[in-house]
Amino acid sequence: MVDKLLENNELARKNAREVYELARRITAEIHAEHHRPAIRFTLEPGEPGIFESKAGGTPYLPHDMSWPLDSKGGALGLLAQVNCGSLGGLPDFPMAGLLQFFIGWDDVCGMSFDDQTAQTGFRVLYHETVDSTVTAEEVEGKRPPKVADGEDWFPVARNCRIVLSAPAEQGINEADSRFDLLFAEKWNVLRPDTPVKGTWDVHKLVVERLRDYDVTYQPGWESPYHQLGGYPYFTQSDPRPGQYEDLDVLLFQMDSDGSKEAGDLVLWGDCGVANFFISREALRRRDFSRVCYNWDCC
Repeated sequence: MVDKLLENNELARKNAREVYELARRITAEIHAEHHRPAIRFTLEPGEPGIFESKAGGTPYLPHDMSWPLDSKGGALGLLAQVNCGSLGGLPDFPMAGLLQFFIGWDDVCGMSFDDQTAQTGFRVLYHETVDSTVTAEEVEGKRPPKVADGEDWFPVARNCRIVLSAPAEQGINEADSRFDLLFAEKWNVLRPDTPVKGTWDVHKLVVERLRDYDVTYQPGWESPYHQLGGYPYFTQSDPRPGQYEDLDVLLFQMDSDGSKEAGDLVLWGDCGVANFFISREALRRRDFSRVCYNWDCC
């Protein structure tokens, strides 16, 4: 009986090695064939100036611009502001000015389930030029009073500086709705005896105790998934197939972020992630009127 168990264990390990070696090979091929430049960023607690890249805090607003409001007249909060002068090398993105993302304080953070491009509970603003005579005190003087019970829902727990990295090539990841199709096409040619529809079917070929759910991950692209450009990450599913399929550029993505030492910096519901998508043509025109805003959590 013991010999039989050992034999079964060795067969299971051999099968797992073969399955995942092929999965890693296919994943590497897909990444080599489907990749985009992206800029990742990190968050450092603190309140930088109004002309810098930041999460939360005081935004830049021109002298003649009032504070952004939702469709009910409530004040929106600054999720993030990006100094586009630091985005050199990211195709079609602005190379100057400030790109801003404002969202609501309610329990869905301003997202609309009926139309995720309707900027009724969020706003994307772009300032091509920046007036250096604007002060933080002037902008804060425009800020409407906060809703008494709304602050608890805002995902930015601590104001932070956004520190942008250099552009890097990112391969398409498993969260993208197209990955499974690309994977299955290659796998089914090489293993017609065990056809699959996607990576989840591959895991089912391996006994549960030996499954490696990280087999398709890319080194250097671990969480938190903060970035502009590249490919998105979701805790649930890609919202774009169908109604928003033309919005093919990941404009901005902010993940939940924190540690035991520093506490929460950003928290979307139960450790979720938020994404903003735009079409490449609209991005080239600097037209941010139709952007899909999505966030989900576990």
